[in-house]
Amino acid sequence: MAGTVIGLVLASAALHLTWNLVVRRYPGSVKFVWCLTLCGGLAAGLATVAFHIPVHFFSVWPWLIGTIIAHGVYFVGLARSYGGGDLGEVYPATRGGGIIGTTVSAWILWGQHLHWITLGGIGIIAVLVTRPAWHARWRRQTLGWTLLVALSITAYSTIDNHGVRLLSPLAYIACQFLGTALILTPLALRDRTPLRLGPSATSGLMSVASYLLILVAYQQGAAAAILALRQVGMVVAPLVGWWVLKEPMHHNALWVSLGIAVGSGLVMFK
Repeated sequence: MAGTVIGLVLASAALHLTWNLVVRRYPGSVKFVWCLTLCGGLAAGLATVAFHIPVHFFSVWPWLIGTIIAHGVYFVGLARSYGGGDLGEVYPATRGGGIIGTTVSAWILWGQHLHWITLGGIGIIAVLVTRPAWHARWRRQTLGWTLLVALSITAYSTIDNHGVRLLSPLAYIACQFLGTALILTPLALRDRTPLRLGPSATSGLMSVASYLLILVAYQQGAAAAILALRQVGMVVAPLVGWWVLKEPMHHNALWVSLGIAVGSGLVMFK
């Protein structure tokens, strides 16, 4: 994996963990993630216009529809999952499930055959990032939402790895976020929680920046390896949850972190 791609993915990981931390502060709020996608989409759309980026929908519209649906499921599921689980539990479980699913789907659909060392690194990361969920005392509903988020990650990662090659990443993400906000609008109107404009708008900007970096990386590498490397954020997720949100610290956090570092090294090796 090229050094430029590694840098893009690591920067994306830091932004991704940060906006998930903000969403965790307002668990269960669909209105929050609706505002997040709307503000992020507007920002990306304005940037697309400002930079005079051409937008051609003819070849990319099926992929945009697919990713909008997948992201709609993703954001609703994420809000619901954080309503019943900690950051240090939900975040690893959803991302780990996404790694496994994306590896399989990218291999089947796009023929992205990875080196066995890279596959080994992906496997290590996938096992370790889902480990906190094994011991979590979740309700069945929370587990179901978490699994749904993992499946949606698989869906949009596989779709976007191809779709972004047909359209500018900035224009692609603008369409993606605005479309997601549109389909979330009916649910947001029924949500009685307060509108947290400042935090949700900030999260939207971070989410757009994070995913934009990933889309640029997708143009230069294989989806499964990129998604796996992005999980370096898992090294500090339990610590962030403990320090900022006062969540319980898992005793095996150090070993999990070291294992993820080893898995990331293997991903970068090839």
